[in-house]
Amino acid sequence: MKLLLENWREYINEAKKKKKKVYMEPHMHQDSGDDDVEETIEEQEKEDTKKVSKVMIIDNDKVLLLKRHKDSDWKPLYWDFPGGHIKDDETWEDGAKRETKEEIGLTIGNLEEIGTENNKMEVKFFKTDSYSGDIELDKSENEDYIWMNVKDVDIYSRITPNVKKMIKRELGNEDQ
Repeated sequence: MKLLLENWREYINEAKKKKKKVYMEPHMHQDSGDDDVEETIEEQEKEDTKKVSKVMIIDNDKVLLLKRHKDSDWKPLYWDFPGGHIKDDETWEDGAKRETKEEIGLTIGNLEEIGTENNKMEVKFFKTDSYSGDIELDKSENEDYIWMNVKDVDIYSRITPNVKKMIKRELGNEDQ
């Protein structure tokens, strides 16, 4: 079943890139228990905003990072925090929780806002050490994950710049 879901997600992501319509059967819809739901990828994309929530998940002196998929539109194969676009009807925190659950299967809580950036999109960063569940990586969005020791942040050359900055500011010395 897990392989089937991964293949379905990969199919949907490929359709997104090609701007094809993909109709999901009601029993395949993951976000709702509503059996009457039918939506296209284009409709799903309309719900996304230009707002992004990212979460620094901390476990003692380690931070969870995800390696972005090789086909990602932004920073492929770079290490990043879990997170993504929030929906029109979501709060920043709810979007962060949903994206984290979708990408890695963890349930998070006690989010503390640690920063905001405004470049092409508004990005809010949160941190937490409150999480539960087992990591189940959504391979259609990310290729791998690591629990990176905070002191090793400069060893990794392919960490998104905003993530490296947040780790140093929140958990280490920014001047390192």
